[in-house]
Amino acid sequence: MSFWEAFMETNTQRDFDIVVYGATGFTGALVAAYLHEAYGDKINWAIAGRSKSKLDDIKLGLSAPNLQILVADSDNTDEMTRLAASTRVVISTVGPYARYGTTLLEACAMEGTHYCDLTGEPQWMASVFDRVSPMAEESGARLVHCCGFDSIPSDIGVFVAQKTMMEKHGVYAQKVSGRMGESKGGVSGGTVASMLLAVEQAVEDPIARKTLNDPYAL
Repeated sequence: MSFWEAFMETNTQRDFDIVVYGATGFTGALVAAYLHEAYGDKINWAIAGRSKSKLDDIKLGLSAPNLQILVADSDNTDEMTRLAASTRVVISTVGPYARYGTTLLEACAMEGTHYCDLTGEPQWMASVFDRVSPMAEESGARLVHCCGFDSIPSDIGVFVAQKTMMEKHGVYAQKVSGRMGESKGGVSGGTVASMLLAVEQAVEDPIARKTLNDPYAL
């Protein structure tokens, strides 16, 4: 059975396969555009956020008349719980996660809803792990952090390198080194806000400061 087949057999009574929370932000809009282009109506998915008018703009821009909209505030526990219970998977693109992400993460863990995000905030992940992990183990939810530029290029790069190494030489490399060359582009407002909040937390909280300074924190 493929991963997709196994995924489709889970939480079969949910209204949606995927909900993109934070679809009006820079990265969320890119995710929504990709899902629309790659899958269209092949899966039952929705976009979600705090502003209906901005969500309507995203829907209009995608020319996706059948796309569902969910309005939910990240600070409202009931709204986050209803959102999590409505879908098999939540893709959260709302940062800083230390400020806006905890309630939705907890709701997904409680409701058995698979979850992924773009966080690069180790101090937040460390602060919620002990509380959220047992809930996810009980419900069967898979919670996957760091699915963004901070991690994906290096993780997938190592995976591809090791796969190629095994195919060509029959062994895995004992060490993989990488570097980043010159690139173009900027950072989103959410990324900047996350960086500023991390600095603020490091100044005020010695535990957060220790976590941020530890390359092996996770």
